[in-house]
Amino acid sequence: MTGNSNKTRAVILAALMVFSVFAGTVAFAGTAAAEEPSYGGNAVHYVTDSGDGDAVIEVPFEDGNVSDASLTHQNFTVLDDDDNITSDVVSDYRKQNASVIIELDRVVASNDLEVEISENVKSSSGDDIANPGEKSVVFAGRTLEFDGGFGGGGADVQDNSANHTVYQGVTIAVNSSNITDPANTYGFPGTAVTVEGEDNNYFTEGSTGNNSTVYTLDTSDRELGEYRIFVQDSDDSANRTFINVRDLELNVEVDDQNVTTDDTIESTVSAVSGGRQVNVELLDSSGDTLNETPATLDGQGERDVDFNTATADGNEALETGTYTVLVTDNATGVTVESSEVEVTEADDEDVNFADNALSTAQGDFFETTVEMTETSEATISFGSEEDGVVANATVEDDDGDDEVTVYVNTYAMQTGSDVFSLDSDSDDNILDQNNPTKTDDLIDAGDYDLEIEAGDAGVGTGVTDADDVATVTLEERSTDAFRMWTGSSEAISSISDLEDVNEALDEGQITESSDTAAGDYAIHQLEASGFEGALDARDNEDVTTAFQNLDEGTGPINLTIEEADPGANQDAKEVVKGYGDNVTVIADGPNDTYFVIVDTGSVNLADDQTGANAEAVPNDDDTELEANFTVLGDEDGATWDFTTNEDDENEETFVSYTVEEPEVNIDAPYNVSNAEGQTISGNTNIAPGTELTLRVRSQSGTSPSFLKTASPVVQSDGTWSATMDFSEQSIGDEYDITVSSSGIILASDETEEGEVVESVGTATPEPDTDTPEPDTDTPEPDTDTPEPDTDTPEPDTDTPEPDTETPTSTPGFGVVVALTALIAAALLAIRRD
Repeated sequence: MTGNSNKTRAVILAALMVFSVFAGTVAFAGTAAAEEPSYGGNAVHYVTDSGDGDAVIEVPFEDGNVSDASLTHQNFTVLDDDDNITSDVVSDYRKQNASVIIELDRVVASNDLEVEISENVKSSSGDDIANPGEKSVVFAGRTLEFDGGFGGGGADVQDNSANHTVYQGVTIAVNSSNITDPANTYGFPGTAVTVEGEDNNYFTEGSTGNNSTVYTLDTSDRELGEYRIFVQDSDDSANRTFINVRDLELNVEVDDQNVTTDDTIESTVSAVSGGRQVNVELLDSSGDTLNETPATLDGQGERDVDFNTATADGNEALETGTYTVLVTDNATGVTVESSEVEVTEADDEDVNFADNALSTAQGDFFETTVEMTETSEATISFGSEEDGVVANATVEDDDGDDEVTVYVNTYAMQTGSDVFSLDSDSDDNILDQNNPTKTDDLIDAGDYDLEIEAGDAGVGTGVTDADDVATVTLEERSTDAFRMWTGSSEAISSISDLEDVNEALDEGQITESSDTAAGDYAIHQLEASGFEGALDARDNEDVTTAFQNLDEGTGPINLTIEEADPGANQDAKEVVKGYGDNVTVIADGPNDTYFVIVDTGSVNLADDQTGANAEAVPNDDDTELEANFTVLGDEDGATWDFTTNEDDENEETFVSYTVEEPEVNIDAPYNVSNAEGQTISGNTNIAPGTELTLRVRSQSGTSPSFLKTASPVVQSDGTWSATMDFSEQSIGDEYDITVSSSGIILASDETEEGEVVESVGTATPEPDTDTPEPDTDTPEPDTDTPEPDTDTPEPDTDTPEPDTETPTSTPGFGVVVALTALIAAALLAIRRD
């Protein structure tokens, strides 16, 4: 195959040499006969070095050399679709051999380019141009640069191993300007170029043409696949490169095929190649372009292009009808058109509430959803001058779902802070809001109007022409329950949100109890309405700081935890609350529930909250505590009145609990059998979820000695258990069982003594059974003498049974040793090339 190729190539090269000599002779004769420059055809617009060079238009001439004085805007005019763009894009002119090179300051990606050559163009000797007029210009969107150096100089066939990807439809400029000058004399036939398909039968041969360095290859009708391009050098060498023609897969999709005259036609352009320059047009049903915009695909080969139907033609809204989006890839000229979009007349603007009857407690949030038709903005007003409270806002539907969900904080109507808010992950917007008329105190219970109007009516005036009205019923706030739970340090110390609390509840790590072991967490569950707004507990779940602010004189609550029974003539000591340190508050705002979590292992009891005469909550005694949650009224000069009683007195709610000495008990019997699966268990007042440490250590004198450990976890009912293997211990081995806790400091570890026995169920009577056994053995010889021969074998049978049990009960099991041999063989095969 190689020999045949070489022979064929030699024949082709020889023919090209003969043709070149012949053509050169004819050209020389022609040159001597005339000096009139004549346009040679195939003007081409390309980039001199495949995107990194200069954008130029090569205009080939023959039979004469254009004078330098003719290189002007007036003599060489560049047109795009008949529009003169010369002054916009042409930066200079120069000559290359007998060709005129028009230098551009940018690429003009157009298949409608022309160069108009003036009749005033002269040759160097002053002769007129032979064929002036408008000449078509080929736009080459891709350049392959040949420099005569592929694969190493001097070889008859120089090989560029690069495989260039080009996309079907592009015209390739095969540029040989860096190969030895092919135009030593006018009339030289140009550089020979051959293109041959690798995967198909395509074959063509030609040349750059007289005085030209560029050969153009249009791939519009070429099959996908690989092609070889050969370029003949002046020293009869052939430069070769490869191209792979691929499908650009240009595509355009519209997001919605049915829109109104107030909507946007949204389209997405995509291709398999990123960074491409495309032109996107909006066409009417007649195919006329209403608007167009250039776009560059991103690195992923995509770009969103939208047309606002209200100004789709640049000024006015679209009429109802059918439209499409047309995309053209500038480099290849490949076009693709979207599916049809039906545009219908938009409805009138309108806004409504999804629910016209809303309710919540004073101080809490209420939620309302605004539904929008043919508008993206609405103005909301709460209350009235007669109600003594007014709050306004303008909201915007920015995600295009025609609705906005708004939250209204009734507590903020007296603080001057923002009343209206959205979800933290909402894509919509609150454009503006104000609270011009505030309440002096917590907003009164009762019914209030909530009005809405399409568009931005301005928060200064609020709604003036309501499209819809809803009724908001504010109910009196209340404190409904105060109860105690307990939780382990393992489960509670890492709690940061409501999900953590609910997970611990589901797993039984938080249990309802009025007793908490010292070192565990005392969890105060408060059920009270009216504080969601004050704590900003709709979006936030860790409200520790907000609760602290309300509890320390700036808000309407007070929480104290103190000794329930301090003793005669003694003041009760208080738990010193360190919010964010040993006290955490987690909110379930929508359900009016708050968990005040106190670490009993790190709080102190003191005379007051300054920590005077502080001492730790004891872990070796029980401490009775009482929590008092107070909602402040007007008494004692309180700033806030959150009470609902007529006398405005403080409302107090109490709950009592005991912080107990932590204890761990071990269940009897303490003995185990010399077998696997032996269970040691017990119970404790330490919170469920706590991990205990269990040790079983052989006593002095037991040989061989042993130590077994486990980490049982306290269950929701306060029990714990661990399973251990005593199969290698001997009957009679004695040991100590010790239970401790790393998280909870016990006054003392719990310890019990045990023994390995034959059977746990008979562990207690075993010593008594051993005593009568010799008595049983004594009468056996007497039994053999009397007549009852039948009785004689029965004792004999009983006798060997203990003998059989004795060796079975010996400690340990037989050791089975397995020997595995691994044999590896390596085979080496030597293959001759």
